[in-house]
Amino acid sequence: MLPRAIACAAVLLSLVASPTAARASACCGTGHGAAQWLAPSERAAASFSLRLTEQIGAWTAARDFAPSGEGAYRRELRAEAGWMVRVRERFQVGVAVPLIAAWGGSPGGESSSGGGVGDVTAAGRITVVEDHLSPWIPAAAFTVGMSIPVGSLQDAAIDPLGVDATGLGVAEIRPGMLFEKSWGSFQALLAASVSVRTSYRLPTGERIAPGDRAQILVAAGPVWSSGVSLAAGGLYEREGPPREDRHLIGSKVRERTALLAVLAYDIGPRWTAVGNLQADLPIAGIGRNEGAFVALSAGLRHVWGRHD
Repeated sequence: MLPRAIACAAVLLSLVASPTAARASACCGTGHGAAQWLAPSERAAASFSLRLTEQIGAWTAARDFAPSGEGAYRRELRAEAGWMVRVRERFQVGVAVPLIAAWGGSPGGESSSGGGVGDVTAAGRITVVEDHLSPWIPAAAFTVGMSIPVGSLQDAAIDPLGVDATGLGVAEIRPGMLFEKSWGSFQALLAASVSVRTSYRLPTGERIAPGDRAQILVAAGPVWSSGVSLAAGGLYEREGPPREDRHLIGSKVRERTALLAVLAYDIGPRWTAVGNLQADLPIAGIGRNEGAFVALSAGLRHVWGRHD
C-alpha cells in the first residue's frame, strides 16, 4: 500500500491549484492538506486540513532574491475539505473546496484583510501500470486536475494589497503523469504536469491569456511498521509569459523552486494524521518573477474500505 506521506506528495500536482499571480492570497504554495490518492484496499476517503502560509520574499526578473521588507507581509490561512472515491478498479476522482482568510501589510504601515471561498478543484487518476508487475518497472498513472474559478482574480482585486483575491479567476486543466515505486519499506515518486488556463478580461477591457505552467515533483522516503511514513523532495515550476490578444506581453517568465516534506501517521485502520511543510528556497538563481513562501499544513483523513 502506498504510504500516506508519498500519496500526499503524489496528489500535489493534480488536486491543488497551481500558484500564479494570485498566489500571495489565494494559492500561496501548492500545499495540499491531507488529500491523497486511494490505496488498493480503499474505496473512498474524506479529508480536512488547515494550512498557514507566510511570504518570505520574492525573486526578481534578474533571478536575485529579495527578502520581504520591514512591515511588508502576506499571510494566508486556508481550510480545505476534500473527498475522493474509486469509480472503477483503476480510476479515482476527487474534489476539494477551500475557505480562505488573508492578511497583508506594506512598509508604509498600511494593512488589510480579506477572504472567502477559493477555487474548487477536482482531480482524476487512471492507473495504467501496477507497481507489482516488475521489481524494476514503476507504477504509472495518468492524472488530471481541474480548477473551477469560484474565487476572485488577483488582477481584479479591489483591495490595494490584493488580499481579497481568493483564486486564479480562470478555469484551469492540468494533465500529467505519475510514476511511483516501492522497494521494501522505501518509496519514491516522480510526477509532472502542465497547466493550461482560460483567458480573462481586466477591468480596463484587455483580454489576457495566462502562460502555460509546467511542474515537476520528485519525492522519496521510508515507511515504518509503526504506521509512520515520511516523504521529502523538491518541486520546480516554470510559467511562460502571458498573452494579450494572442500577442506575448514582454518576456515575463515565472520560475520557482521549493522543498517539500510530508509526515503521516496512521492513528488507526481508518484515520491518518498528516503534516506538510513546503518552503520556497530563498536563494538567488533558482526563481524568477515569483513570490517566495513557506507553508505549513496539518490535516486528518478518514477512509472507507472496499468491502465496507
